[in-house]
Amino acid sequence: MPDLYAEDFTIPALVLPMAKGSLIKEYATRANTTKVKTLTLVHTNLGTKPAPEVASFSSRGPDPITPSILKPDILAPGVDAVHREWSPAAIRSVIMTTAYNLDNTRTTIKDQRDGLAATPLQFGAGHINPNRAMNPGLIYDMDVQDYIEFLCGLGYTTKQMSAVIRRNQWSCRQQPTELNYPSFIAIFNSTGNSPKAKNFTRVVTNVGDDASSYFAFLEVPKGMKIAVEPST
Repeated sequence: MPDLYAEDFTIPALVLPMAKGSLIKEYATRANTTKVKTLTLVHTNLGTKPAPEVASFSSRGPDPITPSILKPDILAPGVDAVHREWSPAAIRSVIMTTAYNLDNTRTTIKDQRDGLAATPLQFGAGHINPNRAMNPGLIYDMDVQDYIEFLCGLGYTTKQMSAVIRRNQWSCRQQPTELNYPSFIAIFNSTGNSPKAKNFTRVVTNVGDDASSYFAFLEVPKGMKIAVEPST
């Protein structure tokens, strides 16, 4: 039975997908002569496919307060083991921008909850790739002021701002600013047939070779047009 979910129980138990659970229930209650077998030995099978998957207990998006920021960030935690001088934003950036979203069957990572292909609202930027994360090339960095500007744009009161940033004084621009985040979500109004456009502004920092050149490569969803300026 390959579709077992990883959970922590204090009693002998296991979790199955709804479809498998319904089959077992139907089998066990079919007739008085049904023989219900017991699980006597469990083996750990390595190299199974598909893998990896989004754990059933994994946190999911969207963020109810700021849905324009893709959550979760990544399908794995990370620590500052290689570049200890980098900011948390820089570390998050390299983990997200070097992640992958295909499993070992070369299809989109599955969600354990329903067995279907997961989306960025389940796996974020994808599954962590430690080797690629050590040499990301470009990063999206932020400092404290960037977060303050973002909170100002959310319309927080003075009391709320002080409680979050632990300061009595701060400054914000007149116009709300975007977080310099490695990802974003375009939210459109479903009413009306006129074309919609969204602009996102990001600042990247080269942490690779000084002589490096970078080119934008886009995988555009059907029915959409995306442009990056500058493209190199």
